[in-house]
Amino acid sequence: MLDATLSAAPTADGDAVDLALTVTNAGADPVSLSFRTGQRADFVARAVGDGGGGGRGDGTAGTAGTDTDPVWRYGEGRMFTQVLGSETLDPGESTTYIATWSNPPAGAYEVEGELAASDADVSATATVEVGE
Repeated sequence: MLDATLSAAPTADGDAVDLALTVTNAGADPVSLSFRTGQRADFVARAVGDGGGGGRGDGTAGTAGTDTDPVWRYGEGRMFTQVLGSETLDPGESTTYIATWSNPPAGAYEVEGELAASDADVSATATVEVGE
């Protein structure tokens, strides 16, 4: 059994949001995770509330976000090694996957972190407020 927590915090200068998805094996047996690429986790941000958030957070214009439309996705536009991989978590062991969302537009966001393993469905959410 895998549990996940997500922390999302603006950096001190407000120019980015630091993200950390921690996955913990809460079961009594080791858990093997299989990955189809070098990507281990994905993160997606969606505007909360009235659809504020405007742009995509990467310097390009976009339509105003809604509660379901992503404003930013970590894996979008990135290339990952095309190699199979695996990781094993022993009972009680945790691993953390980190990412940084650079230049987020001001607003409130729900961020979801999801493990990219092909054989595990594990995710967690957090909210973050990005200032002006």
